[in-house]
Amino acid sequence: MAKAKVVTRDGISVAVEGTPEEVATLVERLRAKSTQINDETSKSSAQKGRRHLPDLVEELRKAEFFKTPQGLSDVREKLAEGGHHYPLTALSGTMQGVVKKRNLRRFKQERKYVYVQ
Repeated sequence: MAKAKVVTRDGISVAVEGTPEEVATLVERLRAKSTQINDETSKSSAQKGRRHLPDLVEELRKAEFFKTPQGLSDVREKLAEGGHHYPLTALSGTMQGVVKKRNLRRFKQERKYVYVQ
């Protein structure tokens, strides 16, 4: 007869007796359930499935939207086509961050910045 004492993160203590297979199965189930609960509670409901602006810009880059030079208004229109509406002020800072990471290049064309791969 195997014995085990399991203490959860919440401080609950459980004493288990049974065959080694039964104890191992129960301990594994408790461990899996604890991990699943922690994963679910670590994300707030507002963040589930939500994509952020840098991720959206990265998707445009991977889709080769920036093969030709694109201005901020072009990027804004393309995002709006997908249902993502952002003001130019929010977009400019994000685009600057993408350039700093060297995922895109930026240069002036006709007194406006354009972005290209």
